[in-house]
Amino acid sequence: MVLTALETITHQTAATAAASIHMHYEGEVVETPLGSFTGIDGLDGVAVLAPHQGLVEFFPGDQQPLSNLGPIAASVVASGWRVAVLVSTGRMGDAHRSLRGFPLQLQSWWADGDRICFGGHEVP
Repeated sequence: MVLTALETITHQTAATAAASIHMHYEGEVVETPLGSFTGIDGLDGVAVLAPHQGLVEFFPGDQQPLSNLGPIAASVVASGWRVAVLVSTGRMGDAHRSLRGFPLQLQSWWADGDRICFGGHEVP
């Protein structure tokens, strides 16, 4: 994904880049506010659903407490989806501390010039 020089890189930008990658491979992707996906008002973030992979990716906003996402992810996993939480590289330490023991994977994202990069999957 090529970004314009004036574009601010946020969790929303990263979610759109991930949705584009999934769309390339499976042709059906849903990108929706995290609160709409979970039915929980006040959650800041984006959920990217790749149904053919059985995958939901959470892209929490910078101010969204990560500890709130563990029980939500467990509930989503119980309904048959795999869950990954993607955070900016600077939040990976907090993500590991906050989400340890929950049935999900962590993945980092960062901006590299005019593109979004994604790290490998990690277990909290």
